[in-house]
Amino acid sequence: MAATLTPFGEKCREFRTAAGVRMIDQARALKCSSTFISLIETGEKQPPEGYVERFAYWLKLSSAETDLLQALADAKTKVIQFRPKDPEKAAAARRLFKRINSLGPDEIRKLEELIEKEAAQ
Repeated sequence: MAATLTPFGEKCREFRTAAGVRMIDQARALKCSSTFISLIETGEKQPPEGYVERFAYWLKLSSAETDLLQALADAKTKVIQFRPKDPEKAAAARRLFKRINSLGPDEIRKLEELIEKEAAQ
């Protein structure tokens, strides 16, 4: 199953496509691997310091485009490390983490109510 791009990753892909270049071209230009770029664009790694500036310079992005890309990079959520010892709880956590971004407001409220209920006991 292919990993989902973050909004930052989607915008990077959009800029690359508009410029008619590929991720491998970007990897060569930025002196990194396409795997590393993929990890950044799927949110598995944080963009390193200066990454947005190098990417923007390479593609000759406008300052508005660069600012937008930087805002998307800054808005990326941090990776949460969670390792339950119980295999059943670990499997449930993985299922939740895979779906968390697609949950609607009502589902989030129900989840929060369940968590609060458990915390109160």
